[in-house]
Amino acid sequence: MKNPYAPGFWCVAVALVLLSATYFYGVMLAHQIDKALVFLDSASALIAVMSIAVVAWSSYQAQLVKKRQLSQSKTLVLVWDTKVALRRVETVFDRYFWGSYWQPGQTFQEVMGELTGTPLEKSLETLKNQCLKLDREVAHDERHWLSNARELSDVATAMARERHQLDVCDPRNDSPDGVVINRDFEVLVYTWTARLKTFDHQLDEMAVQYS
Repeated sequence: MKNPYAPGFWCVAVALVLLSATYFYGVMLAHQIDKALVFLDSASALIAVMSIAVVAWSSYQAQLVKKRQLSQSKTLVLVWDTKVALRRVETVFDRYFWGSYWQPGQTFQEVMGELTGTPLEKSLETLKNQCLKLDREVAHDERHWLSNARELSDVATAMARERHQLDVCDPRNDSPDGVVINRDFEVLVYTWTARLKTFDHQLDEMAVQYS
């Protein structure tokens, strides 16, 4: 990172050099005082212009720093809000698939193995909306964070369908808890966990970047 005070330092140094040169030039040309005064006036005008330039540059840099700080603060708040939405998805996911909420056949959507209208579907929609805001702030035309949220939603939908097949259609469903974990479902669980951790890790990295 460049030193923001370097230009000001060099401007002051040049001003001192000009003043010294003006002084000695005037002494050497004491018998031509008119020319010395003209030179002194020119040097003074140059120093005044340089001073105005330094003040203008400092004001501009201060505005840039303030604008950057405001932008970083806004982005950091969006990152935190996205992490909150992600935590909500994780909590509702656990409650939906492993807790007491799962009751096969409650609604038509659930009978079909869909998430429509469920708390998990609503939390995923909230996460998508939050990711869209984050993309608009940091990625502009790209949709990196929204893509992450959609990937989670796709995995959750696939798990709901697979869970429906296990609960309703699998004749081997004789476990004490009424759940059969097959290989396909295990892969989906692993995929969900991996993508959730990656998502969270990327948000942590961005939070550090904008802190």
